[in-house]
Amino acid sequence: MNHDQPEAADLFAGQAQPLSARSKRIIMFCDLRDSTDILTNFEQGLYDCHDLDGLCAYEQFIFDVHKTSYECLYLGHDKTHTEIYGDGLMAIFPEDNAKYLMENIYHLTERMRAYNDIQGTGITRPAIDIGFGLTVGEISMVYYYLDQRNHPIGLGVHEAARIEGKSRFYDARILVSEHFFAYAEPYIREDPRFSWRFIDRVYLKNFRDPVSLYELLVDNDPRFHKKIDVIPDYMAAYEAYRRGDWNRAKQLFLATHAVSGLRTGKVMAERCDILAQSPPDPDWQGIWNLKDK
Repeated sequence: MNHDQPEAADLFAGQAQPLSARSKRIIMFCDLRDSTDILTNFEQGLYDCHDLDGLCAYEQFIFDVHKTSYECLYLGHDKTHTEIYGDGLMAIFPEDNAKYLMENIYHLTERMRAYNDIQGTGITRPAIDIGFGLTVGEISMVYYYLDQRNHPIGLGVHEAARIEGKSRFYDARILVSEHFFAYAEPYIREDPRFSWRFIDRVYLKNFRDPVSLYELLVDNDPRFHKKIDVIPDYMAAYEAYRRGDWNRAKQLFLATHAVSGLRTGKVMAERCDILAQSPPDPDWQGIWNLKDK
C-alpha cells in the first residue's frame, strides 16, 4: 500500500464553498458560428492572409472576434460576470440591465457588420458571424478552487445556451426567451433601432416547461426591414399551424420563405409535413418538442 496517497475524504476537505444566494439575472451566450470550419480553412491555407503581431492567422482572427464583438460586453461594467470559451462568451448581468445590455448588443453587432464590410472579408479572412441566446433566470455563484473564480450555476445558464444553439436553426441573430423579452419590451418599443419577431413556442431539450422564443431585431442587420415586413404573414401561418391546418400553414410558411429568404419559414413548413403524417394529440397547444441542442 502506498501510504503517501491521500484519503478520498482528504481530496475534498476544505474545498467546498457555500453558494451565494440565488438571484434573478440576465444570462447571455454568444458563439462564433462555423468555428470548426473556420479553423480547418485556416489550417488548409484557404485565406490569403499574413501573420500579425507575432500571432498566427487564426489566433489573430479570434483576437478580432473578441476585440470587435465581445469586448464591449465584458468591459466597462463592474457588475457583469463573464466567462470566455475560446471563440464564445457567457455573460451574466443584473436583472435591471436590459437596456444597458441592448445598447451593448447594438454596438457589438454594428462593429461586427463594419468588420464584415471591409474589403477582403471572405478572401483574406473569414467574416464574423455570431449567434446570441438570452434569457432571465435565477442563478447562484459558486467558488471553484481549481481556477479560484466564482462561476454561475442554475437552470438559466443551460436555457441561454440551448437558445443560442437554436439561433441559427431559426435564422435569428439574437434569439431570446419570453423571460428576457418581458424585461426588454418597453425599451424595444420606445427605440426605433430595435424591433422583434415572434419565432416559436417550444420545449427546449431536457426542459419541462415550454418557452416562447423571439428574435431581437436591430437596424444594423442588413435584413432588418425584410424581417419586419414578413411578420404579419408569418403570424398568419403560425395561427394556421396552431389550429392544426397543416396544409394551409405549410403554404403560408413557404410563401414567407420565398419572399424573405428567411430559413424560419422553411423550418416551420417542414414541421407541418411531420405533423400531417403523425398528428399530435387533440389537446395539442402548438408547442414543439426540440429534441436536440
